[in-house]
Amino acid sequence: MAGGPRVSHNRNLPAAVTQCFSVVALCTAVADPNWFQVVPNGTSPQIYGVAYVVQLQGNISADPNTIMNYEGISLLIVMATCSYIGILTGFGAFILSFLGSKHPLLFNVPIMLHFITAILDIGSLALCSYLFFQVKTRLRRKEFEKTTMQTTLGESYVIAIFAVMFAVTASALSLPKTFLKEVRVSDGRTEEENTLIAPQSSGTREESG
Repeated sequence: MAGGPRVSHNRNLPAAVTQCFSVVALCTAVADPNWFQVVPNGTSPQIYGVAYVVQLQGNISADPNTIMNYEGISLLIVMATCSYIGILTGFGAFILSFLGSKHPLLFNVPIMLHFITAILDIGSLALCSYLFFQVKTRLRRKEFEKTTMQTTLGESYVIAIFAVMFAVTASALSLPKTFLKEVRVSDGRTEEENTLIAPQSSGTREESG
């Protein structure tokens, strides 16, 4: 009984596993509050990150410690939003790349999600870097001259760098799968079937010779 033409599930395990590492790293960075911190002399450090945005509970008027202005708080919220959306798109890219799909229209969806995740992760890291240097510049102004403050990057920033690296790698690994679909030949057989038939045909020609 001859079966119908086989359709590839279009699975991409290398991209799925790499994206899984990216999601884990980004989740760890989001859970850890310290993306960057300001340490005044003699007082406890003021820690900024995704957790700080959650603690604001929608109040974005200004930083109570006057270290960040309204623009800085708004960018911090955008950074947190990019991180959360990046986790969702990364998880979706992982699931679709791991399971694969028989539907032709879904072939490019995992690739798109991989690249969106990489862009969001890079955006979060870029915003954190911008805010870090903005705060560092702000602390050099006259109103902060009497208080010596140090600004340092936290462990979440380092973990976010690994998340970006994994997301970019997963995006690169997802590209070759678009060129690995089964190619149908003119007689209706797949490339694999023709590869198996070719040695038999050459053996028959040798016997007849």
